[in-house]
Amino acid sequence: MASCQPSFYTNFVNNKLKVQEDDRKNEGNTFVNEMKRRDVEDPSRKLLYGFFHPYANNGGGGERVLWEAVKATLLEDDRNIVVVYISSDQEPLQIIRKAEEKFQINLDSPRVVFIYLRRFSKFIDGNYWKHFTMIGQLLGTFLLTLEAMNELSPDVWIDTMGLPCSYFPVHVILKIPILAYIHYPIIQKEMFNKLKYKSIRQVKFTKDPADILQVGKLMYWSGLYYFYTYLGSLVDVVLTNGTWTYSHISEIFTVNTLTGSTIDTLYPPCGEGLTSTKGLDTVRENKMLYIGQFRPEKRHNLILEEYLDFLAQAKSKKLAIAKLPTIVFLGSCRTPDDTATLSALYKQVEELELTAYVEFVVDCSYDEVVHWLSKATYGLNAMWNEHFGIGVVEYLSSGIIPLVHASAGPYLDIVTPWNDEPSKSWYNNTGFFFKSKQDPDFDPIIQVEDENMLNFKAGDSIIAYPTFAKLLSEIFIEHPQLVAPPVLESMRSNGEKVVEKFSNRAFDIKWMQYLKTLSSLESRYRDEKRSTVERVY
Repeated sequence: MASCQPSFYTNFVNNKLKVQEDDRKNEGNTFVNEMKRRDVEDPSRKLLYGFFHPYANNGGGGERVLWEAVKATLLEDDRNIVVVYISSDQEPLQIIRKAEEKFQINLDSPRVVFIYLRRFSKFIDGNYWKHFTMIGQLLGTFLLTLEAMNELSPDVWIDTMGLPCSYFPVHVILKIPILAYIHYPIIQKEMFNKLKYKSIRQVKFTKDPADILQVGKLMYWSGLYYFYTYLGSLVDVVLTNGTWTYSHISEIFTVNTLTGSTIDTLYPPCGEGLTSTKGLDTVRENKMLYIGQFRPEKRHNLILEEYLDFLAQAKSKKLAIAKLPTIVFLGSCRTPDDTATLSALYKQVEELELTAYVEFVVDCSYDEVVHWLSKATYGLNAMWNEHFGIGVVEYLSSGIIPLVHASAGPYLDIVTPWNDEPSKSWYNNTGFFFKSKQDPDFDPIIQVEDENMLNFKAGDSIIAYPTFAKLLSEIFIEHPQLVAPPVLESMRSNGEKVVEKFSNRAFDIKWMQYLKTLSSLESRYRDEKRSTVERVY
């Protein structure tokens, strides 16, 4: 904390005592004087912000939030030092370089200290635990947190990966402020819908082994749910990535609401012109681009099945097939499971005889992504309850018209009407929506005769949405005026205005506001919750 280059004091090589060269020189006694800044109210006392993110080198959406938060923390005050707890094998400068290139951000790297966690990191991987996965991951998080604290104890604990069992040892042992940025609740009430007994009131005690097992599952999930509620109560500032996550976390972290702890929404930073296609002189083609990893939950197969129905409708009306939009699947394969999903999609395209209508772009470069975003006219997203959906933000920022599933982030936060203009249930002045019978919340009891318009409950109301095939039929066959060139141009303009709230700048401003809250809490906790020795050291 006294060093002119805090990053030197990493444990990447070993934990042996070492002193940076300029610190050793101690010119003007600066190094020794800085070490004496221990008074709680000293305005120049350095603060260690510990970012608990073992997978910090992965390069995904969660890591985008992490590194933008790191950048904003360093910019907020010169006395701030960032500690990143990581389980990577790469050396610090390689990690910094990857983050800067991947997310187009500049980091004050001398003030970023990497603490490598090598003993317990495997225990937070869900694949490590064959049974009772969630309990295993919670235990792994607890052990990994103890390892992190043993290596270096920070002044503020920040969880940007969603590892709630870290809150307990930090709260009890370190007594420091905790901030949690939550992308997705690890458990939610909807999970109980899969059980035979959804609450203890429904339990009927019988000797049937199957019923006993169901009671056991209810107790297991209930225990996890209330333990998650308790862990959340230990957090001082809870930030969620969108409306869907906020509503669920507010329902789960009920104690926080009662005690007045902060629960707020902070949209993830999606870049300043990250995928901007302005200045690219390309003519948009009649293509529907789907950016997303090749994973089952992205439901590429649903898009193919519905698209086949749409083609059948177009052919029955003897429309020119060449004028209909085709599909481009653009994504990456990170695991063997992803590769298997991609292989299944290739096979499905052949079986449905859609080879002429579907293209695959796999593991492409950033420049290729930008190229496709400048080339396509429409953007797809079929995932049910995607908590945010940065790909949809990229559509809007690049002038692509979104055709997305009407749920969670894309529906509630991203493809929203500009200027609060009145809109239909399945489209507004920025994009279009659809639903599916495959949705977990689909209820066949409330359906009507029209199989292509699906009814869904929204509170006390029932709202009708088209299937994806019906949506395509509406805008390309029945009512093509909905996608006439002037309309599309207006929608593009609206979309560019909507995405301003997802900019890096908007994220930085709000993040820095909460840093001031954490800094104030750190001084108060240090003064009130610690003994004389702990207050200083």
